[in-house]
Amino acid sequence: MRISALLMTLVPIGGFLCKKTHDKSIRRYVSINPLINENILQQQSLSGLLQNVDNIDTIFLKNDMKKAFARKDVNSDGVYDIEDYSVTNIDASVSNMIIEKATRNDIPVTILDPYNSPLQSGIDTLFTMFNGLFVSTVVFVFFRAALTLFRGGGGPNPMGPTNSLSNFGNIKQDDKVNMIKANISLSSWAGSPEIFRECTEVVSYLNNRTRYREVGAEVPRGILLEGPPGTGKTLIAKAIASECDANFISVSSSEFVELFVGMGASKVRNLFRQAREQSPCIIFMDEIDAVGKRRGTGLNAGNDEREQTLNQILAEMDGFTQNDDILVIGATNRKDVLDDALLRPGRFDRIINIPLPDTSSRRSILGVHLLNKTYDIDIDVDKLAVETAGFSGAELKNLVNEAAINAVRVGQTMITSEHIEDALQKLTVGIIKDNDTRSDDAILRVSLHEIGHAFLAASFEKYFELKKVSIQSTYNGAGGFTSFKPRADIVDGGLYTKDLLMKRLIVCLGGKAAESVFYGDDFVSQGAQQDLKQANSIAKKMIGKYGMGTKLKTFFNENSDENDGGGYSDYIKDLFDKEAQTLLDEAYDYAYNDIYQNQHTVNILANILTHSITMDGDFVSEYVRLKQNDETK
Repeated sequence: MRISALLMTLVPIGGFLCKKTHDKSIRRYVSINPLINENILQQQSLSGLLQNVDNIDTIFLKNDMKKAFARKDVNSDGVYDIEDYSVTNIDASVSNMIIEKATRNDIPVTILDPYNSPLQSGIDTLFTMFNGLFVSTVVFVFFRAALTLFRGGGGPNPMGPTNSLSNFGNIKQDDKVNMIKANISLSSWAGSPEIFRECTEVVSYLNNRTRYREVGAEVPRGILLEGPPGTGKTLIAKAIASECDANFISVSSSEFVELFVGMGASKVRNLFRQAREQSPCIIFMDEIDAVGKRRGTGLNAGNDEREQTLNQILAEMDGFTQNDDILVIGATNRKDVLDDALLRPGRFDRIINIPLPDTSSRRSILGVHLLNKTYDIDIDVDKLAVETAGFSGAELKNLVNEAAINAVRVGQTMITSEHIEDALQKLTVGIIKDNDTRSDDAILRVSLHEIGHAFLAASFEKYFELKKVSIQSTYNGAGGFTSFKPRADIVDGGLYTKDLLMKRLIVCLGGKAAESVFYGDDFVSQGAQQDLKQANSIAKKMIGKYGMGTKLKTFFNENSDENDGGGYSDYIKDLFDKEAQTLLDEAYDYAYNDIYQNQHTVNILANILTHSITMDGDFVSEYVRLKQNDETK
């Protein structure tokens, strides 16, 4: 078979050559394309190609520079057969070297265009035509949809609600069905019985509207659930949706925030219109502070999109349009920033504050989350409820889930107290490092620092309960940690005196004081950074919020976000700073003197901690108590 039967015309190509290559040595058109039979050509190594380049009359390169074809008229008859060609697998990085060597030997180089069979060419042509039609169709459909959206769905009222608002109407039944399928009810929420009673009354309003009207009671127009994050506000709304004989529409207030003025207000109109059509209906607005912030506080006060949306919400909730059998439930953890007009009766008639759970509520919440778990009956839920003071319902749920994960991690099928303790430690202090690469001197310094905290906390056993002291480093950046908390009766009472907070400052600064006692002021480490941050925050709150200053006994800082006396005269600001600094200095001096007078006890405890890594709080408290009793005898 002669190679002349395989002729094909190649288009001119370029751009693959090194700058050193002379263009005159490369043919732009070649008459023979060895790509057709590359699989049956004889193989040749790269070294063989370079060594025999003098005996080659033409070199062909594949367009991706990964194959080189050498041609030589072996029979010298002017006819090129298959045996006259060889193929060499190369890398694109050596293609320039081949071209340069061929150029020096006056051997022409040709870059081959990819070979396409006639069938493939026809398929490619058809695909190109189809692709062009498809893109044109997509562009047309998109343009038509955008035009329909802008014109309000092409209805009789071209300035009516936009078509995108139909989402609110489509999800209300799905939301209610999802709540029922998820078996969410008011029993899913555990907490204060008073809050539970308020929530059950909401269900009673909607399921027994006739009874309330018989005695002249009006069904509330709106109920605002407010409280810290994780206390179950959204869960209550889901439970109400599941148990009420009413349609349910849930929206996030951020869905009303639009770029163009008027779009959010249009969404609000459409939302309430659909609610009236489906009455009785509940509208749940989550994170309502996204659009309900006080007017006149934005960058474009009085004329921005958010305020237009808020105005429409105010008009819809209590305007000329009747909203019989429509209940609006809002949820927020920023009630302080909401507009006063939104909070007045007639819009939100009832405001339910959902605080962080107290001890009994935490016990109930833990019971709910342990209900569908396999756990050891020896777990002391009452003790755990006390130890988790300050936890929200969501954090308690996460605690139980982390404990379950810990059980699976070690191959067990039952949650034990150890799993819960590990989970609690992880959530409070962070992930513990398994490998400690610190020197002995660094470990001793950390031990003294932590015992400084622990010794002072144990000294104030009337106020604090010491749980654990450890020099295990964590991935949060802490070299160790001291776990203590106020006594349960103090937490449940909720009244923190100046004496208690001063002792909290003393304990907080105990680590820095211990380092100063044992190493001197010039060799105190930066390990007290977080302690100082926390202590300064407490001191500023004592002066700016609680009126616990010496001269600023009646001062209150209205700026809830900053505790630096913002918004007041320079005199007040200066006095504010001095009062706070005085508290910090007094607390530090007390901590320093107490540790200095008991440095022998602190040193012994630090050496024990160095070897034991972790010490139980009861052991430290008992040791300190015995030492104090010995000194008083």
